[in-house]
Amino acid sequence: MRRDRKGRREAKGRPEAGGRQPAEPRSPGRWTVLLIPLGLYFKLLAILDPRNGAPAHLLNLAALCVAIVLLVTLVSRLCGPRAGLFSGLLFASYGNVPGLVAWTSGCQDLFAILFVTAAFLLRHRGKDIAALACATAGVLCKEPAIAAFPVLIFWDWILGRPPRHPKLQIIGYGLVAALWAVVHPGIHLLAGRGFKSGATMYVGLEHSERWGLYLWRYLMTLVNLPPPGLDASWWEERSLYGFAALAILVAGLLALARQRRIGGASSCSLRRIGLISAVFVVPSLLMPAILVRHWAPYFACMPALGVALFLGPALARRGVPTAIAALSMFLLLGIWCRGARAEDEQVLTERAMVEASNGVRTVRSNFEKLFPILPKGSEVLVSFGTSGIRGIQSALIEGQALRLWYRDPTLRTVRTRERIPGAPAEYLVRVTDDLDLVAFDPRTLRLWSATKASPNPGEIHRSANEYARTLAAGGDTDRAIRIMEGLTRIEPGELGAYNRRMIASMLLAAGRRREADSTLAATPPFPKDVALALVFGLVADASPSEQLDDAAFEAFGLSGSDPETIRTIMLGLEQNGSMAQAAWFALKLRRLAPGDSSSAELLERASRMGVTPQRFR
Repeated sequence: MRRDRKGRREAKGRPEAGGRQPAEPRSPGRWTVLLIPLGLYFKLLAILDPRNGAPAHLLNLAALCVAIVLLVTLVSRLCGPRAGLFSGLLFASYGNVPGLVAWTSGCQDLFAILFVTAAFLLRHRGKDIAALACATAGVLCKEPAIAAFPVLIFWDWILGRPPRHPKLQIIGYGLVAALWAVVHPGIHLLAGRGFKSGATMYVGLEHSERWGLYLWRYLMTLVNLPPPGLDASWWEERSLYGFAALAILVAGLLALARQRRIGGASSCSLRRIGLISAVFVVPSLLMPAILVRHWAPYFACMPALGVALFLGPALARRGVPTAIAALSMFLLLGIWCRGARAEDEQVLTERAMVEASNGVRTVRSNFEKLFPILPKGSEVLVSFGTSGIRGIQSALIEGQALRLWYRDPTLRTVRTRERIPGAPAEYLVRVTDDLDLVAFDPRTLRLWSATKASPNPGEIHRSANEYARTLAAGGDTDRAIRIMEGLTRIEPGELGAYNRRMIASMLLAAGRRREADSTLAATPPFPKDVALALVFGLVADASPSEQLDDAAFEAFGLSGSDPETIRTIMLGLEQNGSMAQAAWFALKLRRLAPGDSSSAELLERASRMGVTPQRFR
């Protein structure tokens, strides 16, 4: 498995920002220094073993084992050793728990679960200060751990014990929660944007039509059932280990039953245990269902802790044959769930993690072939094919993997439009659909590949085009034109015509009309529908310069003041899900055609959605 460094937001940009301008401040940039896994654990791992990540998986496994032991101890104190054993076995049998060990970034959830379980146990033992410290550490590992605070405050009341320092409990946990909300930049950004995602990446209070679906999926995940939308099948290479675990489970339970060592009376009513579970599970389940834009099965691991806490005592009230059958069935379902995958949706299942791991290994190998050495301070401008869904973007952009692979913290990997001028060395790289790397030197116009003697120039066309547009938007028109002319010499005729019209748009934006007219006169026109599609692609992926994007209309034979053209672009952007950009063009259409109904309707829909018109995605 790969050392996924998803949480380290070294690069401030995100796909939503599009890299057209300096990105908004991201909460993780400052927040990571306060997070235990991101601010401390990953730094320790980089020291222990920066190459293959084996210590990370061993430490993650150790954290999981300790969490299970703490859960067994807690439930044993509450309801007897049999209930404790069953709760531990149930939690260990959740199909998504192994992914937290296999994926290094799963440490955030694992440590949160570990500290929350420790806080519950310490609170039950009357170690209130230590419990508060562990609960605070849990929140500093993963935000959903805040769901444990109400349980910890009212622990004594729920269990029917005389409350210990009730005012201090409320003040202590309330103060931590308040300070957490004050110092967490992500909360400030969310509140500032009306709790819409964007500045906080994939977190936001929006798309209410998905909440019910996501909640139902998480509920099914809590009982080890693959939810709708996912295909599940036996994963042969993982199933072997699962069936071995099943054999050990059954043999162990039968041996303990013969020795009468899985008995034990319940000392706490099931109703009280159910209340503890519900107070913790409900908010920890609602948070990802409502606040997180994408659905990920591993988000259910935190509430699964509360479910296991309840199901263990409930199962302990049954006979040994029933308990063995139920635990075996639950483990079998967990084995089955590990083989789940999503075909039409990006879902981070364990299989997706494995594919991402293999993909990152391939890309790393190709980078080392392509660039045996990268000069200090190099800026690598990357673009991606469909490999983005396989974790490559996350590793290169968010995780800044090149810094790790080359052991050089001065390297910077960004999307093409996020280029910062002045780097000592600059490389333009395309990660292709088959995970090959195609590089383009914008100074020499040299094109080369990690695996092919003659790479396809079309692979780098969009990246080089974006790079040239970025240069032109920044005022370096002549250099941008030289790059486009170089592309024209190595590309087929149709792309050559496109490149020359791009050159014309750069000249128009720079006020060099005579040169632009000369270029256009020597370039065959595109049919209107083709020209409209090409301009749509340019404005949908807007450059930092509005003037440059406006010049594209004339360069491709269209008019930026034609209401019908603007309406077509507006509706196309809405259809593609770029509502903010669609609203921006709706404003433009309203200025061109006052009283236009389509623009008014779109702006009304955008207002209801809380979307602010903007030229960038």
